[in-house]
Amino acid sequence: MIATAEPPAVRLASAEPIAVADGVSVAPAPGWVLGHRGPNWVALSNTDGSAQLRVAVKQAGSTDVGAVLQDDMNQYASASGLGNLRNLAAPDTQPLQSASFQQQASVDYTADVPAAEGPIPVLGTFTELLNTSNQRSAFIDFRQNNNATPQAVDDGAMMIRSME
Repeated sequence: MIATAEPPAVRLASAEPIAVADGVSVAPAPGWVLGHRGPNWVALSNTDGSAQLRVAVKQAGSTDVGAVLQDDMNQYASASGLGNLRNLAAPDTQPLQSASFQQQASVDYTADVPAAEGPIPVLGTFTELLNTSNQRSAFIDFRQNNNATPQAVDDGAMMIRSME
């Protein structure tokens, strides 16, 4: 019997951008796939399911990106069943030089995600991208569990940048 070495893993090229809502799309990182979609939202995950990115686009009703982020975090945490949610720092806000969005706010968090086998601890980032002229926003939840590789964080950042 001759043993052959497995070929090295090859990361696939990015897929075409996935439309979230009219005029807003996200380019999946190599190896990420569309898991679920609904009206004005999509959820993507990496191949092994150790990291997820959810994007929802809506009208914000405000031009204060920090306030919009806090409101969306509160609503999402309640609706998604995240347990033991803890922000790791105050939200970081910054201007964006983009045609789609002019402000960004983000905050890192830890939480427990409900699962059949029991709560799964995750580390994540909530991000809000806001268009100040039409008050359209994209609320993003990027999270990873303990099995995620460092590449998952780079992938999440790349996908968020693809929306700017």
